[in-house]
Amino acid sequence: MDAVAYLAAEPLGEDRFAGVAGRTDEPRTYGGLVIAHALAAAAATIDGRPCNALHLLFLLPGDNDHPVTMEVERLRDGRSFSARQVRLRQGGRTLANALASFHAGDDGPAHQIAMPDVPDPETVEDVLEVRRRLALAKGKPLRRYSSQILLDVRPVGLPPGPSCETEARRAIWFRSRQRLPDRPALHQAMIAFASDMGLVSTGLSVHGTPGGGNRLEDASLDHALWFHAPARADDWLLHVQRAPVMLGGRGMTHGAIFDREGRLIASVAQEILARRKRD
Repeated sequence: MDAVAYLAAEPLGEDRFAGVAGRTDEPRTYGGLVIAHALAAAAATIDGRPCNALHLLFLLPGDNDHPVTMEVERLRDGRSFSARQVRLRQGGRTLANALASFHAGDDGPAHQIAMPDVPDPETVEDVLEVRRRLALAKGKPLRRYSSQILLDVRPVGLPPGPSCETEARRAIWFRSRQRLPDRPALHQAMIAFASDMGLVSTGLSVHGTPGGGNRLEDASLDHALWFHAPARADDWLLHVQRAPVMLGGRGMTHGAIFDREGRLIASVAQEILARRKRD
């Protein structure tokens, strides 16, 4: 699977674009692909400015066997910021709506939180290799997930926190399996693609149901992503995730993405659905 083609927004004319179908073993389109396509389509109408923020509302699950169409509305092109609205549609249905902001950056004060001390990615096994070995031992075919096809994913342990019994926490090293061309918008799209990975599972893990099991209906409801600094998606990045609350059938998850040198390059927030299955 070619990452560049998979994340691309192909022009259809009049600020309309098409994204590829997922075509994996996932029952519905991976949310990260929807997020990446929204960002890629918005960026295709921008002249040079990188994205600084993306806010997306998931409305309906996507069909993994069919492509998505992105319709971009140019809301603003100012001296410092540009803004775009993106509607993602499939078969006449609106799957998601997104707002994206673009800003090249200005001179100002700076500070950030520290990256936690975790094992290096080279000391941890690739999740895909672990799953392949388990599938072989059970004599079952390996299910293909787009995030693990495009990304080398390596979960690592975090040191215990003060609220470790009531707040789910985990960290994931990730990078593109494919070396990517020097196109900042593509690297941002790949980081956006990866930013959705594992957030639902993190939110449920404190309840002993990391995959939702058969008792819960779970899904991503929305997604917010802020870019603080440029980074390459084909170099190792660490996504530190936490889930501070779950209440009323919904939960909140936060993420902080660091590069190998410890720079905080992006922040993530997502509300998830986690409710008992209805009869």
